[in-house]
Amino acid sequence: MADNEKNFIKIDSERFELIDEIDNIPVVDSFVKKNKIGRGSGEARLYVGSQRMRNFDDFFNYFHNKGFFLKKDFEDYLSDAKFEYEQQEQKYQEDISSDWEHYHSQLQNLSNREFFTLERAIGDQDLDRYYVRSYDDIFREYFRSIMLPVISFVSILKIKNDDGIIFFLFRPSLSYSFNPYYHPAKERQVEEAIEQKRLPEREKEKLVKARIGQGAYRQKLLEESSECIITRVNDERILMASHIKPWSVSNDTEKIDHNNGLVLTPTYDKLFDQGFITFENDGSIIISPYISPLNIKKLNLTQGKKYTFPRTNKREEYLAYHRDHIFKK
Repeated sequence: MADNEKNFIKIDSERFELIDEIDNIPVVDSFVKKNKIGRGSGEARLYVGSQRMRNFDDFFNYFHNKGFFLKKDFEDYLSDAKFEYEQQEQKYQEDISSDWEHYHSQLQNLSNREFFTLERAIGDQDLDRYYVRSYDDIFREYFRSIMLPVISFVSILKIKNDDGIIFFLFRPSLSYSFNPYYHPAKERQVEEAIEQKRLPEREKEKLVKARIGQGAYRQKLLEESSECIITRVNDERILMASHIKPWSVSNDTEKIDHNNGLVLTPTYDKLFDQGFITFENDGSIIISPYISPLNIKKLNLTQGKKYTFPRTNKREEYLAYHRDHIFKK
């Protein structure tokens, strides 16, 4: 394979070739050490998939290489999960509201890269199910302790440095629907605040419909821009009126301001909502390092490519907010 056909990522200015990846492994209740929804003590092994789907021994090089976490990934995960720790939309067996500060404090003692040894864990039943584990504290204790079950995921990147040494980068993430901007409790709080205001019913309806990109908000946005800014698809049935500054943190004017919107097809709408892509004021796309080069290629995205959308001073202000607060750097 020619060098220009390979995929590379940078970590702390060091270049790695991305060889392969396993995306979005669900973190189940049985794996977490605390934060449990069901009963039981949990098991220190992570289920990664079925052997019928792929050869995981080959993926892991028969465990001749090390895994590692990035401190920054833990920081981002805890930042996203803070609201759920406090509000606890899921029904945990114990109150976890005080745990976030403890885990965040422990985080300060971690190095930028935390390495651990990795091995296969074979169960007594269903040998087709492939598990991995580590006896190192960063995996067995810290990682398993901070993760929230069901709404958390792990991706594993198989990477190689310039010396030809292979590593496995484990990247935790939280479902975007539970982050501080889209958390169900957050949206309920905003909806309750709207209800308590002495507004005409029609005004309340406008605010609520804008949350899901409907009503007058959507209509004004489509009148201004009738096609997806990335794909140029112009079928209104599949176009999304995406908020730039999330509805839950916008004031009443911003919630229904069409300048606070971009027209996107569903895949790119979700990427934008989750902060995996954003835009400069001139339309240049910025792609998050949390999207692997393999998936960037599948999504037909190119870093820095310019797209056209109606530019207004207000929209530029909203985009600045998105770059500063939503985009995953």
